[in-house]
Amino acid sequence: MTKREKLIFSLIVLAAIAAPSLMPAFADVISPSINDDEATSYSREPANAAFFGKGVSGRMSEASYMRFGGEQALLEGNFKEAYRKLSKAVQFDPGDPTGHVMLARAMTGILRKSKYTEIDRDFLMRTIREWKQIQRHDADQTEQFEARDNLRKLAKVVKLIKEHDLAVSLAKANEAKAKLADKVPTVESKDKTVVAEESLVETKGKALVAEDALKSDGVTR
Repeated sequence: MTKREKLIFSLIVLAAIAAPSLMPAFADVISPSINDDEATSYSREPANAAFFGKGVSGRMSEASYMRFGGEQALLEGNFKEAYRKLSKAVQFDPGDPTGHVMLARAMTGILRKSKYTEIDRDFLMRTIREWKQIQRHDADQTEQFEARDNLRKLAKVVKLIKEHDLAVSLAKANEAKAKLADKVPTVESKDKTVVAEESLVETKGKALVAEDALKSDGVTR
């Protein structure tokens, strides 16, 4: 090997070593391997193979179409329709972070329009899981900030729901104790019942505060 050939070979090796450090660093996008077992099934709606075609290409085309329709529904404030379309989009193309972001917005929008007593606990937790995925794996920092903002507010709702459920359980337990005592509650049981009822009233008051926080303009963007 001549000196010139050795020099060219050395330059190629140095370039290969330096190349990875010169490449821009991106955050991980959401992918099927990131989703946990409980969140992998987003939609049971079958693929429209007759229109979009069969196979992977057909599913990707339908996912793109559903993302577009979901975005339009979000802009119109039709969160349930947006949730339906975006759930299908994420089901068919789980590696696309845009679908996850819009789906989380749709789910949060549904929660915003729900009364405190009507909030589905499972739906609430799935919404939180979706925002957590975006916080950890989305490449857009503004969307990560949005995820953190929503997670803080949703965490307050979870806390107040737990306090409300605990107060209800305490009130029922004291009521059951009173009935067991030949329907003649003692002064102590009356006091406990009053405390439980006051706690329930207090948590209901906190719930209204949580609803206002959830419905504030800062929840979704």
